Amino acid sequence: MTTTSGRFDLTSWDEEVYDDAEGAKLLRVANTKLFEGGIAGTSTTQLLQAFADGSAAYVGIERVTATIDGRAGAFVLRHSAVGNATGGSASIDVVPGSATGALRGLSGQMAIARSPEGDHSYTFDYELG
Repeated sequence: MTTTSGRFDLTSWDEEVYDDAEGAKLLRVANTKLFEGGIAGTSTTQLLQAFADGSAAYVGIERVTATIDGRAGAFVLRHSAVGNATGGSASIDVVPGSATGALRGLSGQMAIARSPEGDHSYTFDYELG
């Protein structure tokens, strides 16, 4: 397994509340990112989010078009996360068979961290098959 890391900026964020019933607010979000570091490129993401009394969850699909440590292509990530003020968990995985170009055969998992100032960084553990 190879590990690479870096940072990203959210370059757009468009959200729409589609259900605001009692118990939880549900949103659709479209965003784009600019990656720097071991992954250099851009992505587009579609998320479904839920916010409920101090807790939140989301699922999403993200297409990344980039180079990873110098190898160019595209791949898709699957996101799933849930949490509250005391903690949470997230899973971000490469969708099997989704990679193209010099990234064909890519598998791996990504972790994202957000600083108190709002900066985003990532660590990506991957293999190229």
